Amino acid sequence: MMANNSPVDGIPTTLSPLVKDRGTDVVLNSSNWAEYAIPVHGEEISEVEIEPVPMSSKLLSCVFAPLLPFVGCGFYTVDAKTEAAVLHMGQLTDMTKTPGLHCAVPCGMQVRHISTKQCTMDLPNSKVADSVGNPVLVSAILNYRVVDAKKALLHVENRAQYVSTNAQAVLKQTVSQYSYDQLKRDHDEVNQRMRSSLQPLMLTVGIDVTSMSLNDLSYAPEVAAAMLKRQQAMALVDARTLIVEGAVRIAQDAVVRLETDGTVSLNDEQKVKIVTNLLTVTCSDNNATPTVGLQ
Repeated sequence: MMANNSPVDGIPTTLSPLVKDRGTDVVLNSSNWAEYAIPVHGEEISEVEIEPVPMSSKLLSCVFAPLLPFVGCGFYTVDAKTEAAVLHMGQLTDMTKTPGLHCAVPCGMQVRHISTKQCTMDLPNSKVADSVGNPVLVSAILNYRVVDAKKALLHVENRAQYVSTNAQAVLKQTVSQYSYDQLKRDHDEVNQRMRSSLQPLMLTVGIDVTSMSLNDLSYAPEVAAAMLKRQQAMALVDARTLIVEGAVRIAQDAVVRLETDGTVSLNDEQKVKIVTNLLTVTCSDNNATPTVGLQ
């Protein structure tokens, strides 16, 4: 009976349509797949070893020696903060870090250069649903550098695309686990979590992630107006609460001081009137206009 293969959480799995569970045959289906699937991890990328220059390159170089002055004689240069991988007939024969002019067997030679300088990548705006379901637009800045030139040159086809694609995936996955307010408040935690999530993916290609930080963060246009009204309402409530608390303290202090000084004797009705007037004046949006009653 043939085995079925299907990914579970992005990990390839293999299983048989019938498995034994406590001595009982269990028929596998989509509802119990995750419980009985056995993850199958692919082999790690094999390391490319430095080998001697092939004999064919040496022989061809000897045969075409008179023509070598016209094709560069196998010389190549390495700039500062740059490394070079030298290949002969498709085989890695040398890794050069020292800046300057270098020479190698010319026939069948290919030189690949890579910079080890600090690099910055601007991840474009992406629309992501946060932890409460609100769509947000978020971008990030990624700083990284190559620390293993051999892996960076030979373990990945398009290094920049590899970094960009994985960084955007990590950005979306991380942002989706926080609310908008948490992203604003706990940005240091979010940045550290993104870097920690991205770094393991970069090890196989010899890249060290220096930092990954949120750049722009805003609500998506379709909900921006509604969220602005919500924020304005919350700010208005907070401001009103502060005003009322201050007005109550002012009114209480005024009554207490009048009674403490003993200059005025107030009954309960007069106290209520003073407190009401003070609260009205203090909490009003407009300038209060006093009125004086004439006896």
